[in-house]
Amino acid sequence: MLIGSMQAGVVPEMMAPSTSARVVARQASLRAGMYERVVNRRDQIKRVAAGLFVEHGVAGTSVRDIAEGVGILSGSLYHHFPSKDAIAFAILNDFLTDLNARYRSVLPHVTGMRDELRALVYSSIEIAEAHPYATEIYQNEKTYHGPGAPDTIADAVREAHTFWIDAATRASADGELRAGLDPVEFARMLREGVWWSIRYHREHLAERRDEVTDTVVAAFVDGGAAPDTRANSAPAGGTRIITDRLDRIEHQLAELSKSLLNEP
Repeated sequence: MLIGSMQAGVVPEMMAPSTSARVVARQASLRAGMYERVVNRRDQIKRVAAGLFVEHGVAGTSVRDIAEGVGILSGSLYHHFPSKDAIAFAILNDFLTDLNARYRSVLPHVTGMRDELRALVYSSIEIAEAHPYATEIYQNEKTYHGPGAPDTIADAVREAHTFWIDAATRASADGELRAGLDPVEFARMLREGVWWSIRYHREHLAERRDEVTDTVVAAFVDGGAAPDTRANSAPAGGTRIITDRLDRIEHQLAELSKSLLNEP
């Protein structure tokens, strides 16, 4: 058989590397496919869990609830996360990691109070859209925003806050922020206004991203600008547009307050 192969011009030793390479490539492909399935399953678990955490709280949601929502057995869920608290942590950590990365990537490309703060507002809404209910979980769960919050989460939140505070402080130093406004407090109110607007518009955030951004900017940024800079940066239509947007946001906040009062 060896002689026949050699006569046919095929050297057995030359076949082994080719066969081995195909096996290695096949194994690599299988590993890549398995990794992708694991990642996709983790993302699915986080999405389902996030909705349940907002509706029932982390304490009121069981691992079985999450598993049933995903369509897997409870035991299978433990292959991806050791506990429901680990899922909640992953939801917030992934959100904050992406949020801070987005802030770092956009701010070097804008200057001035209005453009910087608008970039922060828009980026916040965009990342919140990509991580459903992460902001609501953070707002609802004192475990993650209280004194005992995990260091990783607390550090990421402080970093996120710094972007807003630094932008407002620069605006104050440059005379763009209205005199008498504390830049730190202004940054806090603007930031919280963004997160509550996201909560209110969550179900239609993708379609209303630009409108929510414009409304928040008109209500807070334009409202907090020094008179000269406000006149120069106001959108077309000026006072009437800003007044209309303020009326809308006032109505939205009132509706949100009523819905929160009606919650058990």
